[in-house]
Amino acid sequence: MQKLLLLLISLFAAGNVRADELSLITAFYTTIGEKHAEPITAERLTVNGLQGLTAIDRDLLFADGREMVYLYHKRQQVDLWHKPENPDDIDAWAKITLEVTEAAVKNSPKAAERDFELIEKVMAAAAESLNDNSRYYSELDETENDAPKPLRLFARRMIGDVLYIRIGSFNGATKQNVLSALKDYPAAKGVILDLRGNRGGLLTAAIDVAGIFIDGGIIASVKGRDNGAVKYYNADEETGFNLPVVILIDGNTASSAEVVAAALSEQVQAKLVGTNSFGKGSIQEMYSFENGGKLALTTAHFYTPSGQKIDKIGLIPDYCTFNADDNVPIDRASAFTNLRCERESRERNEADIELAVSILK
Repeated sequence: MQKLLLLLISLFAAGNVRADELSLITAFYTTIGEKHAEPITAERLTVNGLQGLTAIDRDLLFADGREMVYLYHKRQQVDLWHKPENPDDIDAWAKITLEVTEAAVKNSPKAAERDFELIEKVMAAAAESLNDNSRYYSELDETENDAPKPLRLFARRMIGDVLYIRIGSFNGATKQNVLSALKDYPAAKGVILDLRGNRGGLLTAAIDVAGIFIDGGIIASVKGRDNGAVKYYNADEETGFNLPVVILIDGNTASSAEVVAAALSEQVQAKLVGTNSFGKGSIQEMYSFENGGKLALTTAHFYTPSGQKIDKIGLIPDYCTFNADDNVPIDRASAFTNLRCERESRERNEADIELAVSILK
């Protein structure tokens, strides 16, 4: 009798776990289907996620057919599933996802060893397949940014009659730091804004900094799915700023730093010096799930004042300094932008600063 009771308890617990996992997958697919910046079907999420099983065990293969999907282990078919008629049938595709992972656990010792995290690994693969900085983090993941830290968050100095300002990241103090630099050096004939290695920071802080240099007008716009609701960020105040500006960018200039560089380039004809920027013009919102996991999901994209998309494209410099370690003639750097200006990390390179100074003379 005691053994029967233990068996019933075990089956009940297993049933609860399975229901929880199915609920998690359904919530995950629903969130992406409703909130992602671009439409994507539950079918595509399922296929992309389950194809990530190969990262757990190279002998596992999830294959997508016309009417069926298949799971293989060591080139032998393990099972197959009929595709739901509706590619957006979230409940049906969530059920397939769960059943495939269960079949993987039964047939792959490597998958069985990681049974406790297999569903989340599939979800992480599905999020990463969106290829737009969307990420799924389990409760055990380290979510801190592993990006290299900028040399300094803020620095300023005069180079002859040119004011050099370096912004390593945008935060609540950046606007006041820039205003103080402009006030402390009133004799400056031009400004170099160094955004190399700047991976972004607070969008509101970046908008505030751009507004210092733009005497009214659009700084950026944000568009979500199907270009529906558009939000504009404007420079409303008349600043009276009228100095020429050169902005240094490189392959690590990203996100809100690209927003600033693009706005100043289009609105005050600031010249861009360096290499193509990173091209991260997307906005991620964080969604939490009952298992403690979190999804950073791309829900919208940045656009320049003229309506150009930044994400996956980046900014092209007016003067390309790719692979340059010494003085770069202005005409050579300008002509080089007609070719491909490769992304490159140039935070520590003085050649870009020297070229910027010569442009402002």
